[in-house]
Amino acid sequence: MMIGHPGKRQLRAWLHGESTDRLDEHLSSCERCASVIENMEEPRTDGLIAETLHKILEPPGDLADRIEVRVAERLDSRQVVGYMAEMFGAGLETSKLLLTDESD
Repeated sequence: MMIGHPGKRQLRAWLHGESTDRLDEHLSSCERCASVIENMEEPRTDGLIAETLHKILEPPGDLADRIEVRVAERLDSRQVVGYMAEMFGAGLETSKLLLTDESD
């Protein structure tokens, strides 16, 4: 069993794979030293990966404006198609009236 707590140099060495049975035993039962080691750990790449993914997958700032423009364009084109269909339909109905024999 270890007398006292190991120094930060020993704890850093343990983080990098240098360990002894006494240090391993001490760390398995000492919450204080385990906490020191947790605070010493090098920054994880998880945060970097998450930040990078966020930047890559983040929608462009003008996305809402672009969507509004495209929706308006679609609605306008549908309206034009609707007018054309009505005009065609009116012509078709007029043709039916003119060509139908009312003598029946």
